[in-house]
Amino acid sequence: GGMAGEVAAAAGAKIFTFGSYRLGVHASGADIDTLLVVPEHIHRNHFFEHMTALLREQPDVRELDPVPTAYVPIIKFELDGIPIDLLFARLAMTVIPDDLQIEERHLKGIDEPTVRSLNGTRVASAILSLVPNVPNFRTTLRCIKLWAKKRGIYSNALGFLGGVAWALLTARVCQLYPNACPATLLARFFRVYSNWKFADLSRAPNPPPPVPILLCPITEGTLNLGLKVWNPKKYPRERFDLMPVITPCYPCMNSTFNLTYSNLRVLKEEFERGLEIATNVEDGEADWHALFEPDDFFAKYTRYVLIEANALTEDDHRRWEGTIESKVRHLMKKLEVLPHIVVVHPYPKPVLSAYSGHGVWSSSFYLGISERYDPNVAEPTVHFGPAVREFTSMLTEQTAYNEDAMGVHVVLVRRSDLPAHVRSRRRRREKRKREEGAPASADTLEAMRAKRAKAQADAAIAAAARAQHTGLLSRAQEALANLESQPPLAAAQDELGTERLEVWRGQAASAHAESLGEATAANSGRAGDQSSTAAAAEPGASAGAGAAA
Repeated sequence: GGMAGEVAAAAGAKIFTFGSYRLGVHASGADIDTLLVVPEHIHRNHFFEHMTALLREQPDVRELDPVPTAYVPIIKFELDGIPIDLLFARLAMTVIPDDLQIEERHLKGIDEPTVRSLNGTRVASAILSLVPNVPNFRTTLRCIKLWAKKRGIYSNALGFLGGVAWALLTARVCQLYPNACPATLLARFFRVYSNWKFADLSRAPNPPPPVPILLCPITEGTLNLGLKVWNPKKYPRERFDLMPVITPCYPCMNSTFNLTYSNLRVLKEEFERGLEIATNVEDGEADWHALFEPDDFFAKYTRYVLIEANALTEDDHRRWEGTIESKVRHLMKKLEVLPHIVVVHPYPKPVLSAYSGHGVWSSSFYLGISERYDPNVAEPTVHFGPAVREFTSMLTEQTAYNEDAMGVHVVLVRRSDLPAHVRSRRRRREKRKREEGAPASADTLEAMRAKRAKAQADAAIAAAARAQHTGLLSRAQEALANLESQPPLAAAQDELGTERLEVWRGQAASAHAESLGEATAANSGRAGDQSSTAAAAEPGASAGAGAAA
């Protein structure tokens, strides 16, 4: 505003990378974390207004999603099919030189979101400067990242560890064994963290504090900037951090802030499994392939919480799914303190529903529930309802929520009732082997048919509970027509998809009848439907487009 053109042009700007790309361990398809650093005359609102508009005009840019209100404000998009996360930092400088390197002095005179935005690139640079052998660190970290992803424990949003935390854990092992080769470092990684003093999981009063993982001593800075530094003695909240992994530059922060009790329990089990395999490898009794076997999450538990995110458009669904993902750990924390609950274990990413994209976009998050059984009680009653209702209320209060186009449905399901496209392939193979050469009796077949019919009816009733909104119903009706006109496609969809869409079509006809003034007959029919829906859907809750009344 009012700055001469040549002065503005000379003011400059610079893009930094951070995360896995900066560390040199990025894989194909991974996002590239970037930071745009600008001089003081450019403000954050300019960035989100003008940069978003510029990106929207580019033909190679897809899935543009600005999130100015995030804890770290960000613009997410795909460029030529490559996911990009773009952050913004406004420094108290009139000119940004080409050779700028972010240092502590640049934190002076900036706001907290900018401090957080600058943190990523500064941490990446610090890690590379603090490990004794960068090539060995990179090779080991690639292995650790692959292992963590295969075992389903790589997700900061869902309460596991993200890329920064895994890099810091690996870097610490490299410091402890500066002359070791990557194979030795990998084995030592599991030995070190199987024995590390993390938080006590017994929830006993006055447990010993966990030992933080540090690459260098925690510093309060040299310029008296007054920024908050991780210090459990000074900040009582930080005494509850379960596995503090501290970033190596001022202001030092805990990179595992989101970790839950359940997920720490899962991590400990995975460290111990890794140690057992590494020991067998060192003894010549196994090879490293065993370490990277995928976790069979959908065979581990007898019951699962299914959180279904629905929306009318693909863009709305992407945003809504991201909002739900950022809040799932709040539901986990509410559930893991319930009686009988031992572990609430999240699957690390949402799973697209088999019928998604046919009029309704839908995906689901899954939480595996491990329960402590009392031998005197056949099946304990666990009251999920209050926690689920609080969770759905929290979601519908988010600014991203649009009641007319989005819905969320939460329900408890048995392993046998999981959708076919997520059920454990390993378990299905084992079942087929058991059944080979043993033809089922007529009674067994009849029981299987009855069980399947009940599952279909339950799914249809749950769909009816979700499908009260006219806009969603009309789109579902179109989707049903599309499916019916393409039988091979319909057969390839979720086995229950057609039944769900049939129910939606019936509800759409009912809504249309009401709009024509035939309210009396329609309402009397729906009153019965809703009472049966409420009985069948417990313990579940829905909100928004597709919410039960």
